[in-house]
Amino acid sequence: MVGAGPAGCAAAIGLARAGFDVVLFDRARTYGSKPGEIIESRVRVPLAELGIDVAFDALNSLALAGNVSSWDEEGFVESDGMVSPYGLGALIDRPRFEAWLISEAERAGVAVTRLGRQLHAERSGNRWCLADRGERESRCVVAPLVLQATGRAKGPIGPYERTATDRLVALLMYGPMSIGSPEQNLVIEAGQNGWWYAAPLPHGQAVVAFLTDADLLPRTWAAKKEYFRAQLAITRLVSAFSKTLPTDLPLVGHPANSGLRQVIRGEGWVCIGEAAASYDPLSGRGVPLALAKGTAIARLIVNGESVSRAFEAYEQAERATFEDYLAQQRLTYRRAAPRFSSAFWTRRGSRSANAWTS
Repeated sequence: MVGAGPAGCAAAIGLARAGFDVVLFDRARTYGSKPGEIIESRVRVPLAELGIDVAFDALNSLALAGNVSSWDEEGFVESDGMVSPYGLGALIDRPRFEAWLISEAERAGVAVTRLGRQLHAERSGNRWCLADRGERESRCVVAPLVLQATGRAKGPIGPYERTATDRLVALLMYGPMSIGSPEQNLVIEAGQNGWWYAAPLPHGQAVVAFLTDADLLPRTWAAKKEYFRAQLAITRLVSAFSKTLPTDLPLVGHPANSGLRQVIRGEGWVCIGEAAASYDPLSGRGVPLALAKGTAIARLIVNGESVSRAFEAYEQAERATFEDYLAQQRLTYRRAAPRFSSAFWTRRGSRSANAWTS
């Protein structure tokens, strides 16, 4: 297993508990805030299948009480998280959550190996040899199957080309909230040149994020910060939320576009989770879908007639899920597009979909 995010850990746990010998390669981590802090309640389905739902509750993440959104009209709409049959969602500390997943994988019997620099993969016969080029004395892990859960990164096996459907990026601001902070709701707001989300996080922290197209942003990072502040000032819900945060917080950027890897599987390998398909944060799929995909590939391998058929079934499901998602995404954006006349919304108000290879 290459990649120790939600999809990789879920697949590793599922396979290890079914009796497989699993080695999980975890890249060197940079600690700090990371997108994917807001988890919808459906996350409890794959967590329960893996038998770690009770342990997840023990993390004491914040309960997501509901949503407050301003999308297809200037007013706002509130939704109560209690209407979900799965209960409340969660507002998590993402690095702590991923560290917990890795510890659960180790408890399930997975051998976790930290990568030093770069993982090299070479196939010989019907086996893969994977070696960390960052080690002084390189040792090779030999395995018949490699599952790549490397997120948006390339990974050691297979062509990387992806078909992207947009150029969405996220600019995020993290910081401590003041006393008298708002309720534990996710705030979503369509703006003139993109859309926003904001939410409280564990340990008195909060996140404010602006989503727009990369080509619509200024070139320099200093100009991006000024642009972020100017766009924030003309919002209603999110600017009210951000008043609880310090004014001098740093800004970080992350890719947020939707895309599907052109080649998802090959002889003895398959890409899972975000390594196969990436989704707009507006879909709310993120962590729950990654965990579901990890459990699904483990289930297919364990219960399938053959590994090749398991990989084929996974790829078919991955592509079908992505097509369904694109249709829903277009409908969601078209609801808000008539309110604005900017390039961002004009692109999304059109019935035609552009795609390019990255």
